Amino acid sequence: MDSRMEQLLEKYWASESSIQEEKELKELVAKADNSEEMEELKVMFGHFQSEQALSLGDDFDREILALIEEKPETKVISMSGYFKRYAGVAAAMLVLITSSYFFMQQQKEYEQEDTFDSPELALKELKKQLVMVSNYMNTGSSSLNELNSMSKMDVGMEGLKYMGDAARGMEPISEMDILEKKF
Repeated sequence: MDSRMEQLLEKYWASESSIQEEKELKELVAKADNSEEMEELKVMFGHFQSEQALSLGDDFDREILALIEEKPETKVISMSGYFKRYAGVAAAMLVLITSSYFFMQQQKEYEQEDTFDSPELALKELKKQLVMVSNYMNTGSSSLNELNSMSKMDVGMEGLKYMGDAARGMEPISEMDILEKKF
């Protein structure tokens, strides 16, 4: 590769070459020997030239303009579909409002009233009720204590298991008693 071609290639890869210098570089590459580096440059410049030759057809502009000028489709909404969609929502709202109204009327009838005339009497009744609840709770916990003591019976029941083994061991002796009675 000669020095002029090297200078032009350096300028070309640095994007500093002019159009005239690029044309000169392409001519030098086309005339150069068929080394591996030159083949790569020839293929690259050939690709660029073939891509430059491509152009859009005359009908491209017409097709694009036709697409732009097309009017969008209008959507038709039927009243029956509209009515069906929103009638359910309106019915649900009507039921909700009506039930809310009747609920509020019913709540006005049951206003909370004080059942005791004095706070001291109310406190006394509260203490009485709490003592009663406490008694019920204590009764329940004593029942639980009884159940807890029943769980301790499992330990005692293990001893009975050995008694069953002893009874099975005594069966041969009882057979001997039967034999003695016969003889």
